[in-house]
Amino acid sequence: MQVLQQKNLSGVVTIPKEHLERDGVLEDGEFPDEQNLVVDRVGRQQYLVRMVEGGDVPDLEEAEVVQRVAAKVALERDLSHSTERKE
Repeated sequence: MQVLQQKNLSGVVTIPKEHLERDGVLEDGEFPDEQNLVVDRVGRQQYLVRMVEGGDVPDLEEAEVVQRVAAKVALERDLSHSTERKE
């Protein structure tokens, strides 16, 4: 679990180094000279952090977690409508 810290007028939280290593963010175990990130507030007390690659901000809809949740919701709706039609 990470701890929310204050830096100037912002909240700061760290990303564990093992996560960054697993995702190939680190170069030979070292942090890149510059890595921009985008933080989106996606709900109450919920945030999504995305790394900017090549100067392009990835679309929020392209985030794996967003696609998984959208697929789950769509499947649940389909199952719900299917069950309603059978009754």
